[in-house]
Amino acid sequence: MKLYIDESGNTGETLINNGKLNFVDQPYYALTGLLISDSIKSDLVSYIQTKKTEYRIQSPELKAKNIYKKQPGLIIDIVNYIICKSIPVFIELMDKHFYLNIQIIEHIIVPSYSLPLTNDNMQYKNILASNITPYLSNDIYNQFVIACKEYSAVELEKLFQILLIHFSNTNNGELKKNIELTIEDYNEKKAHSTDAYKSFLPIPDKNHRNRLIHLLPNYHAFTNLIGRVEKYRVDFKTGDYEIVHDEQKQFDIIYKKALDIMKERDIDSVVANTIISERARFNINKDLKLEFVDSKQELMVQLSDLISGFVMRFWKDLSENNFENNSRFFSAFKKLTYPVNGATMGINFVVPDLEHMKYVRKAMQN
Repeated sequence: MKLYIDESGNTGETLINNGKLNFVDQPYYALTGLLISDSIKSDLVSYIQTKKTEYRIQSPELKAKNIYKKQPGLIIDIVNYIICKSIPVFIELMDKHFYLNIQIIEHIIVPSYSLPLTNDNMQYKNILASNITPYLSNDIYNQFVIACKEYSAVELEKLFQILLIHFSNTNNGELKKNIELTIEDYNEKKAHSTDAYKSFLPIPDKNHRNRLIHLLPNYHAFTNLIGRVEKYRVDFKTGDYEIVHDEQKQFDIIYKKALDIMKERDIDSVVANTIISERARFNINKDLKLEFVDSKQELMVQLSDLISGFVMRFWKDLSENNFENNSRFFSAFKKLTYPVNGATMGINFVVPDLEHMKYVRKAMQN
């Protein structure tokens, strides 16, 4: 059995270009994994080839950007087939701005060390991340990204001062108090270590050229997807599998390191007794293999790309009230959202709470 993975909306690490976040044109990221046995694969390949002929798809590669508007029926038929055949599908849908809010909260405003990991505290931080955007400024976002990229005490301290001034000017005493407490903690650590700043910034990853990569949403989506698949494997006793991922020349070593961490560290004990443990298992088999392939040579990876592209584009249409494009896809999206009750399959929404409720309700009603 193999888990075929591909993505859509990848803008890489979070950066600032001309004063703007680099993901403004692609605000959402989707990652899809399809768990497929060899016996199912042959039938699935035959079905897709038949549908490509039916819809006159001449391109050798399935790409959502070429199909979403021109041949929506192909996507709908394929989703219906996947659900009908009970093919396990796992999707991570991430709002990149929301992800950035989470990082600011977890490292600066309510640092992870300041509260125990409980369901109530996670919900509190999630609500805060969902609603904090109007209380922040472009200068804060810009300086946070700069501090992460430069990974230095100087830039972190600049961020602290910008936050203090901003919350003083906006009369937001509660958030200002949180920043003051974080600064106290930082100064205490700084008195004993020149690397104190590293405790208040997200840990960067290294690519194959040893360059530091900062604020990479792909990493968290990948590890969470694997954790959900592992929970499904254990719960339904499906047997072992291998991971086949679309070629990632920039990030392949980062994904391999992520798997090594999941193999070596007892992450499940950290999240025990929380809702996370009900949705994922992060202590994976040490023999789990990860292979990168050219998607042009593997139809199942193309299929994961098609699903990712569909989900990402559909959600963007919902956010922009583009009913002309999305009304025909409501049923297919609904089926992918919760394919089996009680299982870890379907879509994991890493998006603001209100946005999630509003758009999913809209999809369900239609």
